[in-house]
Amino acid sequence: MKKEHNITTNCILNSCKHALLIGAFGVATAFGCSSNKAVTKDDVNENIEDAREAVQEAKQETQEAIESKKEYTAESRESRVNALEDRMKEIDKRINDLKKVAKDSPNQSAVSNVNQAINDLQQEKQQVSNKLEQAKSIEEKDWSAAYTEIDEAVKRMEAQLTKLSQSLEQK
Repeated sequence: MKKEHNITTNCILNSCKHALLIGAFGVATAFGCSSNKAVTKDDVNENIEDAREAVQEAKQETQEAIESKKEYTAESRESRVNALEDRMKEIDKRINDLKKVAKDSPNQSAVSNVNQAINDLQQEKQQVSNKLEQAKSIEEKDWSAAYTEIDEAVKRMEAQLTKLSQSLEQK
């Protein structure tokens, strides 16, 4: 989130710098940097007005960028939640498949270990599901850490399921 904040801050600063450069260029032009024309009060006022308009435009662009970032953050969060939920469903499916395979496995020495590991995985899956439900209500600024923690737990469960499947396949 800090990185996203820095990006927004940089966008604001760049927009303001852009507006000030436009204003400075206008003032420099008005004072005849490239012309012998006498500068009038109207010329100066016009350049000041142009600079104000440029600043206002930069503020508007900055506000639009902030709104766009908020929309992206909300969409990104929803997308990540959906992806985690899909992965959790896939883990549940793999656990059920492992139960069936374990029941019919000729490798009986591995079956009891696998069944215990399946029970442990189901408990961990429930804990991760609870964390995911809690994470849905976390403020967006705190979401990144919660997502990372849940994602790592899901990865561990996926890796454990792969190991369990391989141990049942061995004879």
